[in-house]
Amino acid sequence: MIKPIKDLGQNFLRNEKTISKFVEEIDTQKGDLVYEIGPGEGVLTKKILNNKNEFNLISIDIDERSILELSKIQDERFKLVHKDILKFIPEINEINYKIVGAIPYNITSPIIHKIIEKSNLPKMIVLIVQDEVAKKIIRENKNSYFSFLIGYFYEMEYVQKISRDDFFPVPRVDSGLIKFKIKNEFDEINRIKYSNFLHKVFRSPRKKINKVFDKNILDNAGISSDLRPEDLNLEQIIKLYKLENKI
Repeated sequence: MIKPIKDLGQNFLRNEKTISKFVEEIDTQKGDLVYEIGPGEGVLTKKILNNKNEFNLISIDIDERSILELSKIQDERFKLVHKDILKFIPEINEINYKIVGAIPYNITSPIIHKIIEKSNLPKMIVLIVQDEVAKKIIRENKNSYFSFLIGYFYEMEYVQKISRDDFFPVPRVDSGLIKFKIKNEFDEINRIKYSNFLHKVFRSPRKKINKVFDKNILDNAGISSDLRPEDLNLEQIIKLYKLENKI
């Protein structure tokens, strides 16, 4: 058993039912390449490998103790990488892969940004994140920076809430299981410019959109100046992005 290290944001999932649900959502198929972020004790890793399909699983962890523990797994489909995930993600060169993991709360945003910045986006992402963050990404009525950033490329699903009591040590907050499946079609855009644009839009999310954009741009986009950023939909956001960048 590995003793969790607070500075690494380690909270290990222990609930068998939740573990099974997570692996079910990954839906590992023959020929899949799955990258697992931060395997920790390896409970998710071992559950994924219980599927006897012919696929490959690569688990990446910065914690040497995790690498030593998981090196005991004897499965030719399995590989370990001892590296910082934020440095590893840009090195993924494949064009048909999945990224999964129960990720540390403190690097959720950097991980998502590193993934979205890739030209070769994963076909599926399944993550356990802080529940508040999960609900900001996938909201029923109001949008957010992340819902527009991710939602341009992916169909998003909030799968379920996960109790803080499912982890050891018990964190202060609950988690959420979220799933992204890449869209069949989307126009390629400059990811960095788009991200910066969204940061501008949501700099003051409670203020009306006319505090962010000139009236002429809003008129050309057919968008009411009385709306707030969270009231916009993806189509409106893309119109504004293209008008501002003269695309």
